[in-house]
Amino acid sequence: MTNKTRKGTVMNVEIAQRLAELRRERGFSQEGLAEQLGLSRQAVSKWERAESAPDMGNLIALADLYEVTLDELLRVSPEVEEDMRFESQERAESVETEAAAAAEAALAAAARAEAAAATAAEVPEAPKVVVEVSAPAASVPAAAPGGFPPSASVPIAPPPAPRPKDPLQTFPYPLLCAVIFLLAGFCFGWWHPAWVIFLTIPFYYWAVNTLEADPAYQAWLAERQDVATKNDSSSEGGAR
Repeated sequence: MTNKTRKGTVMNVEIAQRLAELRRERGFSQEGLAEQLGLSRQAVSKWERAESAPDMGNLIALADLYEVTLDELLRVSPEVEEDMRFESQERAESVETEAAAAAEAALAAAARAEAAAATAAEVPEAPKVVVEVSAPAASVPAAAPGGFPPSASVPIAPPPAPRPKDPLQTFPYPLLCAVIFLLAGFCFGWWHPAWVIFLTIPFYYWAVNTLEADPAYQAWLAERQDVATKNDSSSEGGAR
């Protein structure tokens, strides 16, 4: 039992109840025991609720204060140890199952957010309205045979300029979150806390959409596209 305690005692309900019984038998309150050990009352309360375990120094101090040995302080039957191992294994499996379910839900939410962002990026721009100002009657050319005006007098709107690609929209942020989640799980065993990273995906696309609404950012994208177009034109001219 002593060797097991050096590695870190795993608290269960029976040990917690025994610590509480020994404290009451010796006439200590939680506040009084905490003062004797130089700890807070919350630490003693967590021991007796089996939420945490005292370290080796506190176990020795408790044994000296209660005038018992460490084996008597942490007396646990083999049946209880087997139940404790089974409960720990069951709790770990439950945590892994919850983490896997949370990861699947987060991936589904990420896919929906990415699809919504792609749909928003593909919304066509409003058509441009061309207003034709009528010239004086003397300058209007004669109508072509059939009553139709000549083709030169019909204004043709230029095709809309292609929208510059936003590097933030095309960045595979959900894939990055999945890679970080797998690395944290396989390398450090952080399956349960690491799934929280998937919750940042909607915030990422919200920040991207907010940034795209900034005129300064749109001007920077347009300038970047102009530079790329000039570079392509110069490269084609050199090739010819």
